[in-house]
Amino acid sequence: MMEFLEAHVNLVIALGGAVGGAFISLVVGWLLRKRDYDLRLWDKLLERRIQAHENLIKVALEMRVMVALGTVDAEGEVIRAPQVLVSQEEFEQWFASAINNCLAGSTWLSIDAKREASFLQDYLVTLHLHLQPIASEDYLSVGSIIRQDFIDISANLERVAFRFFEKDARRLKLSNLDEWHKYPREQTEKRLKDTRLLQSWSEWSPLIQETTTNGN
Repeated sequence: MMEFLEAHVNLVIALGGAVGGAFISLVVGWLLRKRDYDLRLWDKLLERRIQAHENLIKVALEMRVMVALGTVDAEGEVIRAPQVLVSQEEFEQWFASAINNCLAGSTWLSIDAKREASFLQDYLVTLHLHLQPIASEDYLSVGSIIRQDFIDISANLERVAFRFFEKDARRLKLSNLDEWHKYPREQTEKRLKDTRLLQSWSEWSPLIQETTTNGN
């Protein structure tokens, strides 16, 4: 055996090199294919994450669109209200669309974005309940009262969405699904309590009374 190896040492070395080279090529090829698969998979996941955050920005922009009521306040400023509160029908359609946009891609949102989206849902559901006894023609009056809520919430939505594009979008890592997707209950309740929606109830009372009286 030794004589054979000594006599054919060059052949053995060449054969070993060929086998080693083939093995290395196989391993490198497998690693490249795996890397390509991982990148293509991440591209698809990233598309979904980007779309989910773009949906939040879309809702935020819709909340920022205001219409003038044709009057001015005590400081001479034109009174405005969110366009989505032009009428009951307009609000109902937008309400459904906004909730759907928040929920559709919630799995792909960053943790901060999920929490802001959840707060928006809590706010809109609360608003929806408070609007039940209000006549459609008075929706803009309500809108002028809670206008700042729409501005503040939309600004928060834009902030967390853009933070994703600035930082998380380039990271090949998904959000931890085990992290709680909502703010602590106490924090949510405090934020809702601090909104114009709940603080301005006394300004709503005449509208509710008027609607009830007209209904009778």
